[in-house]
Amino acid sequence: MKNVDINLGRACNNRCVFCSNGSVSARERGWMRIEQVEQEIDARHEQGAHSIGFLGGEPTLYPHLESCIRMARKRGFKRIAICTNGSRLANSMRLDKLIEAGMTRVAFSIHSHVEKIEDGITCRPGSFKEKIEAIGNLAATMRAGKLPDGFSLNSVLHKRNFQHLDRFVDFFRELGVSDIRFNFIRPEHQAEGNRDWVPSFKETTPKVRDLIMLCESRPGLNLTFADFPLCRMPWEVLASPVLKKRYIGEMRDLVTDVTLYKPEGSGGTRRFNWKQQRIAYLKTKPPVCESCPLDHVCEGVWKGYLDIFGPAEFSNGPSIAEACFVAGPGST
Repeated sequence: MKNVDINLGRACNNRCVFCSNGSVSARERGWMRIEQVEQEIDARHEQGAHSIGFLGGEPTLYPHLESCIRMARKRGFKRIAICTNGSRLANSMRLDKLIEAGMTRVAFSIHSHVEKIEDGITCRPGSFKEKIEAIGNLAATMRAGKLPDGFSLNSVLHKRNFQHLDRFVDFFRELGVSDIRFNFIRPEHQAEGNRDWVPSFKETTPKVRDLIMLCESRPGLNLTFADFPLCRMPWEVLASPVLKKRYIGEMRDLVTDVTLYKPEGSGGTRRFNWKQQRIAYLKTKPPVCESCPLDHVCEGVWKGYLDIFGPAEFSNGPSIAEACFVAGPGST
């Protein structure tokens, strides 16, 4: 299914230390006019998109979000999602209104199961408690069959949580969560060049392997990892076509075009394909990757990661991929 994400504006009620938005100036806190959103909805549907997501910033702050969701439903979109920090969904009435408007899915950003750490990341005391209440509301909504495309946790994997991924998963499963995605931290904003926030793949890969083994023993848990170079995923995953498709996020993602709103004077509205944007501008590959049999399907590594750790740990990547790679249909 082809997807479009419309970024409604950069305003947010949190100030997450590793957010790609960084520090948003007063000039950049404007919102996309609802007439512009309607034009994008119409144009993207004409181009063949049947899935749409609204994001930001924080889309639940956008004053016309319900109207946008109704427009998308009326236009014929089958899957209508928001990507949110969840704080405003602690109000169950607000959640109900979004569902009544036609929302079918929620991607929910939370980055720790520990209150002190989460509040430290968002730089807003009390945000963790709001998020936990919102997750309870979403779980109840799921049980009632009102979110046909589900809800998932969208978590950044970082230095403060990678050693306790099993506890993270267990904590949120107890709250009714069955779908979790870990995105390896992009070294942005306060995390740029910062080893206090950015772990190495050498550190994280064993923890990812342990969590995948745990997931394999627990039916009903949907777990994915994204923004890992393929050679840094556990070799057991890399060697199995089934496990690659089950756990590597990029192999499950929808084809997504993005409309990114920026106020006039701040660059104006931009349109791009998200995968192509990552590969062309945000990620890179060390020279050794040219000899890797998976070079044509691997996106590479965040540029900021190499600024911190350098390319040394990728030296055995091609040999790992060669040992795991099995040529033939579906092997990639």
